[in-house]
Amino acid sequence: MALARAALAFSLLVAAPSDPRVLPSSEASSLVRMAGSGKPVVLHFWATWCIACQDEFPRLRKSLAGLQRKGIAVLLVSIDRPEDLPRVKQDLRRFGVADLPSVVLDAPEPDPVATAIGDPAWDGTLPSTFVFDAGGKLTRSFIGKTSPSALNEAARSVVH
Repeated sequence: MALARAALAFSLLVAAPSDPRVLPSSEASSLVRMAGSGKPVVLHFWATWCIACQDEFPRLRKSLAGLQRKGIAVLLVSIDRPEDLPRVKQDLRRFGVADLPSVVLDAPEPDPVATAIGDPAWDGTLPSTFVFDAGGKLTRSFIGKTSPSALNEAARSVVH
C-alpha cells in the first residue's frame, strides 16, 4: 500500500499541471502530502457544476498562482466524477488555472473527505479552500467563496 501511494505521489509530481489525475476518495487524507510534503499547502476544492466556483476562480486565479512563487504548494481538487475529466480540463483552461497542479477526487460522499481534511465545520460546501503549514497542520479554512486578500493573508501566516 505504501509503495502504491508513493507511486501515486510521484505520478502527481511528474504529471503536467494541466493533466489532472483521477484519485479515489480514499486518497483524500494524502492530498496535503502529495501536494507539497514539507511545504505549506493550499488545497482549493471546486467542481465543474458549482456556480460559486465559476464565480470565484477568476478572482482567485492570480492569488493561487502567486502562492506557488512564494513557496506554497497549491493543489486544485475537483469534486467531479471521473467521466467528467474532459470538462474539468476545459474549465481549468477557461478559468486560467490550467498551469496549477490539479486532481479530480472521485468523492460522491463528502463526509470522508471532510474528515480527512480535518475541519469539522466543513460539510462539503464548494468552493472551499484550506491552508496548511509545512508540517501538514490545518491553519485556516475558507468554507464557501473567499477573497484574494483573505487567502493571501492566510498564506503569509504559514510562510516563514
